[in-house]
Amino acid sequence: MMKLQNEFHLSNAHLHGRHSQIQKSLSIRSRSDSLRAADWEYVQVLDNIDVGVLVLDLQERRIDYRNPVFSSVLQDERLCNSFDRLEELILIDPIKPASGPASITLSYRERTFGCSIYKIGERYRCIFIRDVSEKIRLESIAQAVNTMDNIGYIFSGVRHEIGNPLNSLKMALSVLRNNLDNFDRETVVEYVDRGLADIGRVEFLLKSMKSFAMFERVELEDVELGDFMRRFMSLIEREFNERGISLVFDEPVDLGRVRIDDRSLHQALLNLLANAADALGKVADPEIYIFAEERDQLVRLIVADNGQGISDEQRRHLFKPFNTSKPSGNGLGLVITRKLLAQMNADIEIESSPVNGTLAIISLPLSTGQDEELIEHD
Repeated sequence: MMKLQNEFHLSNAHLHGRHSQIQKSLSIRSRSDSLRAADWEYVQVLDNIDVGVLVLDLQERRIDYRNPVFSSVLQDERLCNSFDRLEELILIDPIKPASGPASITLSYRERTFGCSIYKIGERYRCIFIRDVSEKIRLESIAQAVNTMDNIGYIFSGVRHEIGNPLNSLKMALSVLRNNLDNFDRETVVEYVDRGLADIGRVEFLLKSMKSFAMFERVELEDVELGDFMRRFMSLIEREFNERGISLVFDEPVDLGRVRIDDRSLHQALLNLLANAADALGKVADPEIYIFAEERDQLVRLIVADNGQGISDEQRRHLFKPFNTSKPSGNGLGLVITRKLLAQMNADIEIESSPVNGTLAIISLPLSTGQDEELIEHD
């Protein structure tokens, strides 16, 4: 028995050693195959992907590499073979972000192309190009449909917001006219006040619509967000404290500078804080908490409240004009806010639940170190 056990152990050790040798041999062969494949693998991938790839050597002023798709995308062999023409077309004025590739959208022969330009040292530029003509056409159709939907909401909202007070005013004046000889002075004043209140509703609507057209010319500049928020808080915190609302700003540390129009951001924040305050009406310990963080080359400015929150159904219609659940609202606040932010290349999203309150998240672009820029919007 002991002899069988010894033979078994010797045999097992031999097999284990042989297995290790085979594994080592396979590993060496696999690495060797990978090294041989590396000679052709990357070029083969670039030759067969569905994106045009171009590598320019700026020092030698020559085309270092161009895959077949690049030529089929541009459909101009003379252009594809000319370093000077490609440089003039693609590298003339790329948008330079804080990091990552530069991007341009260019038009050539009635088609539109999207390009990403990667800087590889000082000598090389690697360009990826796609024909985005069809994508832009479909986006234009979708935008037109969305615009028509919004115009429908606007007409419906204007008819409702102006029609109701006008009908009420007409009724009050009709009653007053038919009873001038019967009403005492106090009753007459009551009907006049009712009419003035209806006129006030129309004025409020017109003022809000005027706000939608404000700041058509934005002035973008690099701003320290902490400095901006300290100035903003000093203007509004007293009013909120008088209303019994705790307004807290957690000042950011080591955030990058943001590129904004301070008037537009000021107005957008006022709109969000007004909404937050309205949601805190029935809360025992109302609080609005504002903080900021840097993420994915953006600064996220977050306004959080512990109010009653927003239902899923309400959230689906938040940014539609004249959509509101407030008795005294007109449904333009968030529409105006989104427009103001869009003009600064910023965006907003709303996260909310009836239990946890609401988060309004503003994403602001980081400064790129460019000079001040004026942008006009039609």
